[in-house]
Amino acid sequence: MKVRYHYVKKAEVKYCDSQWTVKEAYDYLKETGYRSIPVLKDEGKTFVGFIYKVHLLEHFVENSGKETDPIEPFIQNRDAYIFEEDSFFKTFLTIRRLPFLAVINEQNEFSGIITHSNIMDVLEDSFGMKTGGVLLTVGTKEHKGAIKDLVTAVKDINIEGLLTLDNGDKYIRRIIINLSDNLSDQKLQKIVKKLEDKDFRITAIDRIEKTN
Repeated sequence: MKVRYHYVKKAEVKYCDSQWTVKEAYDYLKETGYRSIPVLKDEGKTFVGFIYKVHLLEHFVENSGKETDPIEPFIQNRDAYIFEEDSFFKTFLTIRRLPFLAVINEQNEFSGIITHSNIMDVLEDSFGMKTGGVLLTVGTKEHKGAIKDLVTAVKDINIEGLLTLDNGDKYIRRIIINLSDNLSDQKLQKIVKKLEDKDFRITAIDRIEKTN
């Protein structure tokens, strides 16, 4: 899965120019309602960092700064970017405490941003929120081939998605498996029994309605 499939395109992103004054940037942040936006230069082609509303407020209130001062000293997170061709899951390691990440294309130009909302969309897709279905949360003692055994046990059912938790735990792993949305209660109970007979523990069963 590539970053280029899951981000907000530049045309939809609010940003400011690196040549703006503190007042211009602050007024624009107030207008857009965001606490932080990207800063670009070269007519919007090159990403140079983020500007935060709180830093501009500190400049005005605590430091009695001038409205005409340049925003250059207040630009933060100059390395908060990721490339379109990077693995999407690299964002989990990079975004963390940041409000978003800039996305850079093959020409090293700004293409857009990845937000926490984009990450949630991917996670929801993993849980089958778009396709609907039955989510089984399965607990198993960690052992080689655990996922293979689980998939084999439900091989006659369409698997819409699969997510593993507690990776690296020496004793217990949880596996969330999304099964077809046309699964009857009777068929579901047979699957549960089959899994339990193979020493899997079903800790939760959730039916997810298909979203438009």
